[in-house]
Amino acid sequence: MLDHLFFPKSIAVIGASNRPLTIGYRITQNLKDIGYKGPIYPVHPKDSEINGLKAYPSITTVPADVDLAHIVVKNTMVPQVMEDCGKKGVKVVIINTAGFKEIGCAGIELEKQIVEIGKKYNIRIFGPNCQGVMNTEKNNPVYANFTFTRIKPGYISILAQSGGVGEVLNQRLSQLDVGIRMYASNGNAADISIPEILQYFGQDPNTKVIILHIESLAEPQEFIRIAKEITSHKPILGMKTGRTAMGAKAVASHTGALMKADTAIEAIFNKCGIISFKDQEEICQSAIAFASQPIPQGPRVGIITNTGGPAIIATDECIEAGLTIAELSEETKYNLKTNLFPEASINNPVDVLATAGPKEFALAIETLLSDPNIDSLLINFVTPFFVDCLGVANQMKRIAQVSSKPIVVNTMTDKKQWAETVAIIKDSDLPSYDLAETAAKALVALTKYGEYRRRVSEKQEIRISEFKDVNKEATKDTIRQRVEREFLSLGEAMGVLYNYKIPTAKFVIVDNPDDILISCDYVGYPCVIKVLSPEIIHKTEQSAVILNITNKEQLSQEVGNIKKRFGQLDAKYLVQEYLTEGTEVIIGANYIENLGHLIMFGLGGIFVEVLKDVAFAVNPLTYSETIQMLQSIKGYKVLEGVRGQKGINLDKLLDIIMRLSKLLTDCHEIKELDLNPVMLYPEANKCKVVDVRIRI
Repeated sequence: MLDHLFFPKSIAVIGASNRPLTIGYRITQNLKDIGYKGPIYPVHPKDSEINGLKAYPSITTVPADVDLAHIVVKNTMVPQVMEDCGKKGVKVVIINTAGFKEIGCAGIELEKQIVEIGKKYNIRIFGPNCQGVMNTEKNNPVYANFTFTRIKPGYISILAQSGGVGEVLNQRLSQLDVGIRMYASNGNAADISIPEILQYFGQDPNTKVIILHIESLAEPQEFIRIAKEITSHKPILGMKTGRTAMGAKAVASHTGALMKADTAIEAIFNKCGIISFKDQEEICQSAIAFASQPIPQGPRVGIITNTGGPAIIATDECIEAGLTIAELSEETKYNLKTNLFPEASINNPVDVLATAGPKEFALAIETLLSDPNIDSLLINFVTPFFVDCLGVANQMKRIAQVSSKPIVVNTMTDKKQWAETVAIIKDSDLPSYDLAETAAKALVALTKYGEYRRRVSEKQEIRISEFKDVNKEATKDTIRQRVEREFLSLGEAMGVLYNYKIPTAKFVIVDNPDDILISCDYVGYPCVIKVLSPEIIHKTEQSAVILNITNKEQLSQEVGNIKKRFGQLDAKYLVQEYLTEGTEVIIGANYIENLGHLIMFGLGGIFVEVLKDVAFAVNPLTYSETIQMLQSIKGYKVLEGVRGQKGINLDKLLDIIMRLSKLLTDCHEIKELDLNPVMLYPEANKCKVVDVRIRI
């Protein structure tokens, strides 16, 4: 059905006008300007001609079939126009008119009304409150939109929830003299949705890369399903606006408090393999590289330069983003040393010197591309007046046409004086950038997408469905029997972890202080005592936590103190083994309506309280997604081991997180969950959860 939207055989403009400064006029003019080959039917109740085209008083009087109708009339008139379109057999309508759900209750009801009319007549609705669509198909281009940017054919398709953002992206690509394939901005998305358009772009063989802008997601699970399917073979570059606006939200967990406005969208992007951007310029520049270059097979970059400074900038940008500057093979070094100027640097970055001409550049480029240690190539090319720059550009073009590895170029030049050189590089389909850091960032984006592709193609995936030793029913019983309490008791929460074979520190909960003495025979020393009472909000500040009790005498003394301080309270007492000298982490989860749980991981202590060094992922998790979440925090090196300290048992940590993923998949009733702290050690059997909080 979306073929009728993007490639219509005929278009009506209902609300067309002869006044140039109107949307109704601009749409007809845009269709004429782009060379739309199908019939255009302006509809106006009085004028018999609009913008040089025969006009009709109603859509029902148009003498032929209509695939697509633009509706540009007052919002209260749209339902009747929809009825007329239904009787006419119109396939799709683009409702440019505003004044629907974005204005409140009255608009919401009006939007519901037009959706019902659409269902009644099997009309698909694009919008309302939207711009429209474009395509640059050679045989029949379409500019069914009221914007003004002149477009040309290309391989980048743009899908933007915000028409303003979409048009800025489209205009920037036009300024860069880069073509597009298709464009859509669907406004309120009352019917035709972001996931549906995304799927259509994904299936289009002439779309090589998709730029996606979203403000919110009405169907996150459907979006994830479709986006993952697309990114397995085609890149999506995503941008989310509204990152700083955080609505008031009651949370009772560290996990909830650490979530930002865009946390869920970022986690969705990560799960789908969508490369995320926060900068419009960067997303446009990266799209240019995706439209013409193969995907790197790894993170190892080769850099060629004829001037030193930009190579350093590119190197810094690549390394900071996680790429590596490749170690050149001995054969590569020998070839460079033998054939370049004696003063040239043959280490990576390779400096061919400012005097390098076509021969030297060609030798360096071909040598590095043939090195098995290199996955991608970045060329810094300044255009000296004493060098055959046209020859250098032609060599780049020749090599690029047969290269199986991606190449990006930082062309540093006066574009007017060296216009022919610039034109040759552009004609070679090499992405050419004005700044070294821009070229490096585009290469980083290509590499990140390549990493995702390799990750999802790995065969050693472990999935949570493989955990057969869990007790789901016992956990469901615990949740049902909580008797209207919002939180599970500590004992209940620990029991839930036991049901899913998530290890916890050895503990006993007793009803009176005297039983603490007996409990330590089971728990052992050192131990910790925690007083559990609704009247004690902050245990540490109220001295309701006693740590590192090492013997019976100390224990007896502390029990006496507890009786004096808390004996009058209705309290219980937790006696637990005291775990020391491990690596402290936090693992949590928060339930998001229509999406499911977001799982959080981070280092504990100062890392979470001050640095907020945490990562989020959408549940359920796979093995590779769990590893990616761990590796994405800044403190990951601490887990591996630093400065002579042994690392933690990563396999055990992965097992704990994936078992938690299984628990959350089984129990959507869990609203918030914190495992804090979890103490980790090199030995798997010592890794245990110390405290747990579960909100239902």
